[in-house]
Amino acid sequence: MKFSRVISLAALFAASFGFVACDDSSSASSDEKAGYDCSVKGGVKVVYPAGGEKFKMGETITVIYGSDIQGTGFRFVYKVDKDDLGDDMFEESMGPEHPDGKTCYEQKVVLDSNYSEPSDEAIIRVIPYENTSKAGNSGTFKVSK
Repeated sequence: MKFSRVISLAALFAASFGFVACDDSSSASSDEKAGYDCSVKGGVKVVYPAGGEKFKMGETITVIYGSDIQGTGFRFVYKVDKDDLGDDMFEESMGPEHPDGKTCYEQKVVLDSNYSEPSDEAIIRVIPYENTSKAGNSGTFKVSK
């Protein structure tokens, strides 16, 4: 009887880990976002990449940002420098439709050669679809081959 109880508890314990696992959605509250202040009023605030990071082509970056702009999501644009118009990293809108201005959201992006190239001053710009003038830039970072 005790053995079956131990097995039951072990199964319950193992199952609970399945529900705690992280996903790739742009949701809040992961350890990776701890320490970032994503609070913003009237726009988008990109807190990571913060600036000075070094990445390679093909690498995945987790962009961390906050916003309070309501709409149908956001564009993620890779720019080789501040003067570049940039290229969209996705074919569709990404991120939350109803951000709260306090929460840090995550979006994984890949430095793909279809829209990015090596740069010493790369930027990722997060642009609300309905209010493009309220966009926010990451810090500048380096992308090598």
